[in-house]
Amino acid sequence: MAMPCGRGSIPGAAAVAGWQFRSLVLFLFSVMPHRALSRGLPLPPVSPLERNIACNSVPYPFGARGSSLPGFEVTCSQNNEAMLQIGDNSYKLHDVSVDEGFVVIMAGPIRQVCYDRNGMSTQTTGTGNMSLGGTPFSFSMRNRLVVTGCNYRLFAKFSNSSTSNPWQPNTTSCTSSCDGNSNTVDCRDNIACCDAHIPIDAAQEFTLKFDKISSGQITGDENSTCSAAFFLDQNDPEFMGGTGGGQRSLKDLLLPAGERRMILDWAIGAAHATRPRPTVWRR
Repeated sequence: MAMPCGRGSIPGAAAVAGWQFRSLVLFLFSVMPHRALSRGLPLPPVSPLERNIACNSVPYPFGARGSSLPGFEVTCSQNNEAMLQIGDNSYKLHDVSVDEGFVVIMAGPIRQVCYDRNGMSTQTTGTGNMSLGGTPFSFSMRNRLVVTGCNYRLFAKFSNSSTSNPWQPNTTSCTSSCDGNSNTVDCRDNIACCDAHIPIDAAQEFTLKFDKISSGQITGDENSTCSAAFFLDQNDPEFMGGTGGGQRSLKDLLLPAGERRMILDWAIGAAHATRPRPTVWRR
């Protein structure tokens, strides 16, 4: 093992002791099961600025048609990025974990409403209700459902065909608010932002309602902004780093939403029930 450049040499006995200690640490980490290292810990944050997975570096069972398992086929974009087709939408692959059974995709908003400078709604877009039925994927509990915007309520319902407990809650909701007196966003207090947990594991069906509340009161906060609802990796270092621990500018956040990190769990065959459960942080 080579010495790092620019670092001075260590005298004889100290050097030997130092290398023996390092070798012992490396050995202990090498023999520990991967799951023992990761169990009980949140997923490590990955910078959204890192490039997405290239077509020739997608791990099995993902791959091009003919070299992957059914349902795990990827295609190549013009920039040689691996793309995952789900229903009518195609998503960039940002990360794949074979050990933990999840994939990170870059997904746009599920609902977005934009307003002109007079506060009038001009455009509504988004993927809307989603179904992962017939695929090896499910909505991961590592996500949060996030709303950004003034005076909006999100109500979402998740379901799957193998729900064993009919009394298990499968809905989630949150409400954001603006009063015209604040120019900042704070998800802790639901000011122009709120988030909700994913209520059940292995869900493959998702429906939502994204409704304006207090529609008769125009505060001016929504002028020239966009309100949106989207799935978000709960450890997203950019977005979640600006919520819960501080405030962000209202106008900066309520821009047209781009793609954000979303996590899907995956399993081969009917293995959803045996997939390791993710660590979920709830407030």
